[in-house]
Amino acid sequence: MSAILAWLPYTGRAALLLLILFAPGMVILRGAGHRRLFALGAAPPLSLSVVTLTGIVCRHFSIRYHGWVLGIGALAIVGLVVLLTRKALGPLPSRSPYGLAPPRLSSGRAVLAAVLGAALIIAAPIVLQWDPALPVQQIDSVFHYNLAWTIEQTGNASLLAGASWSFSLRAIPAYYPLVWHAVVAGVGRGDIVGTTNTLVVLVPLVWTLGIAVLAREAFPASRWAPVMAPLVATLLPAYPVYMIAFRQLWPNALGYAVLPAILAMLLRVVRLLEHQQEVGRRRVVITLAIFAVALLGAIAAYPSTLFAFCLTGLPLLGRVLIALGRGIRRRIGPRAMRYLVGGAIIGALAAAAALVLDPAVLGRLGRSSYAGFSGLLLRIAAMITLWPMGGGRTPFLLTLAIQSLLILLGLVVTARRRDWRWIVLAWAAPMLVLAAAYFPLRPLTALTGLWYNDPYRIIPLVIPAIALLGAAALDALMDRLAAARHRVSGRRMASAVICALVIGGLGAMPARLLASRSAYSAAAPTLVEVLSADEAEMIRSLPGSLDPDLMVLGDPAAGAAYVQALGGQRSVFPHMTFRGLDTDALYLAKYFARIRTDPRVCEIVRHYGIGYYYADAPGRVLGIDPVERAPGLYGVDVSQGFEEVASGGGATIYRITACGPVSADRYLWTLDSAEEPLLDVNPPPTPEAEEP
Repeated sequence: MSAILAWLPYTGRAALLLLILFAPGMVILRGAGHRRLFALGAAPPLSLSVVTLTGIVCRHFSIRYHGWVLGIGALAIVGLVVLLTRKALGPLPSRSPYGLAPPRLSSGRAVLAAVLGAALIIAAPIVLQWDPALPVQQIDSVFHYNLAWTIEQTGNASLLAGASWSFSLRAIPAYYPLVWHAVVAGVGRGDIVGTTNTLVVLVPLVWTLGIAVLAREAFPASRWAPVMAPLVATLLPAYPVYMIAFRQLWPNALGYAVLPAILAMLLRVVRLLEHQQEVGRRRVVITLAIFAVALLGAIAAYPSTLFAFCLTGLPLLGRVLIALGRGIRRRIGPRAMRYLVGGAIIGALAAAAALVLDPAVLGRLGRSSYAGFSGLLLRIAAMITLWPMGGGRTPFLLTLAIQSLLILLGLVVTARRRDWRWIVLAWAAPMLVLAAAYFPLRPLTALTGLWYNDPYRIIPLVIPAIALLGAAALDALMDRLAAARHRVSGRRMASAVICALVIGGLGAMPARLLASRSAYSAAAPTLVEVLSADEAEMIRSLPGSLDPDLMVLGDPAAGAAYVQALGGQRSVFPHMTFRGLDTDALYLAKYFARIRTDPRVCEIVRHYGIGYYYADAPGRVLGIDPVERAPGLYGVDVSQGFEEVASGGGATIYRITACGPVSADRYLWTLDSAEEPLLDVNPPPTPEAEEP
C-alpha cells in the first residue's frame, strides 16, 4: 500500500502527461470526423508530431521551450490544422459515414475498461517496486534523465540540436530523437526524475489503447475483439515492461508503443479507399495526410520505428498502393500509368538505397550478431515463448500455454479470410527476423542489425499481430460455442473469456516482477548499481550548497552523473559511457589524480569551470570496469587542494581549490558551432616522472 501511496503526489504530472500525449492528436482526428474511441487511441503519434514541430519551431525563432510554450504551440498547431481540415472537407458532413468507421457493435466503455485493466496489469510491477522519487539505474536511463534536464536548462527541444550538450565537455550539434525528453521537460518543473518515472508508467496505456483501436479496425464486425485484444497483449511480458523497466530504452519503447495506433490509422486509410465513392476523395486525402504526419511523429520518437512499421505494415501498404493505383489509372489511362509506376519504382529504389547506404544504417547492418547454434534448445524455447529472460515460475507456464494456443488458432482462423490474411503476414515477417536474430540466416541476420541484433527489440513487433490473432481465435471460438449452445448468452461467454485472459495476464506477473525489480533492493541484484538511496538524498540536497555555475567531475559509474537530474548541477560525464572524441574529459578521467603535478589538468578544470569533485567507490555496471576505464577519478589525494562540501551514502563532494579560482564565464547554454577541445585528439602521454 505504501508503494502505491508514493505515486499519489505525481497524479497531477500524470494528468499533464496524458494531456500532452492524447489531447492534440484527438482534437485533430475529431476535427477530421473520426469517432471518439478511434480518435483517442490513434492520438499519441499525432501528438508526438505536435511536440516535435513545437520544439523545432521554438529553436528556429529562438523561443525558449517550456511547458507553457508547448501548450501555446500545440494550441496554435492544432487550431490551424483543424481549421484547414474543416475548410478542405467543405460541404462533406463532419460526421463520417460507414466507410470511415465501423458500426458501434462493442461498447466504448467495455473497451476502455479492458484497456485500463490491461494497462494496470502491465504497469503494476513497476508501481509496486519503484520509488517514483528515485532514479532508476541502467546504462541508458541516466542519459535520458539528464537530457530532459538539459532541455529544461537550455530551452532547446529541437531534434536537430537539443542533445548537443548531453554527452560531455565537447558539445557538437547533432540529431537525436528527443521527443520523450521534450515531453518530460514540458511537465518536469524541477522534478525530472519523478516526471520521467511517471511517464514510464503511462506507456502501457498508450500501448493497450492502440491495440484496442487496431482490433476495432481489423475486425469491424466483431463485438468483442477490441475488448479481447488488449487483454491478449498482457500474456506477453517482453513488452513494454522489459524494455521500459529492465533495459530502460525509453525513446525506443515510446516509438513501439504508438506502432499499433499507426497500423490502425493505416487500416482506416484502406477502408476509406475501399469506400471512396461514399466518403469522398477529399476525406481520403485528408486522412492519408494525417496518417503520414502520425508516422513522422512515431519516427521522431525513435527512428527505427520506421523499420518496425515497414516490417509489420507492409501488407496494408500494398493494399493502399493498389487501391491508389487503380484510382489513378482510371484518371490518367493505362499508358501514363505504366510510366508513373516505373518512375515510382525507381524513386522507391533510390530512396531505399539512400537509406541503406547511410553510414549509421550501414554501421548497424555490419554489427556483430548474437546468432548461432550454441544453446540450441534455449534459443528455440526463447523464440517460441517470446521470453528469453526466464524466471516466470509455474503460473507463467499456464500463460505461455494460453498464448501458444491462441496464436495457433488465430493463424488458422485469419488464414481462411482474405481480408484478414495480412495479420498472418504481420506475424510471420517479424517472427522470421526474430529467427534470424537467434540463428544465422544470412542475409536476414544482417538485417537484424537495424534492431541492434537484439531479440528484445524485435519481439515487440510481433505482439500487435498476436493480439489480433488471439482476438480472432476467441471471437471464432465464442461464435462456435454460441451456435452449439443456444441458451448460453454471448455476454456470459465473453465474461468467462475475459476472466481467463485476466488470469493469464496475472500469470505473467512473476516474469514482469523479475524484469522491473528496483536497483535499491539489496535482495534483487540488477545489471547496474551505482547509487544508493542515501546517496540520492544527498545529491537532492545540493541546491544551495554548490555554485550552480560550476561543473562536477566524477565517474558516472560511481553515481556522479545523477547530480544533473537530481541536484541541478552540471556533470562532466552525464552519460554512463564515454565518447572517444571528448579528449578533454577523457584526459581528466585518466589523469585527474595528478592534479597537483600535471598543469594540463588544471588548465582543463579552469577552462570549463569544473569546481567540484565527486568521490565514491565504483559501482557495478555490466561490461564496464570503472577503475580501469577512469583511473584518474579514483584514489585521489584530497588532503590538500580539496574542501568537503557534502557527503552521504558513502559519497563525498569536494570543492576543487588546487587549481586556484575557477569560474564558468566561458561556458554558456548556447551552441552555434562545435565546442573544440583544448587537447588534440591524441594528446601526448604524461611523462612517468610527473607521477605523484
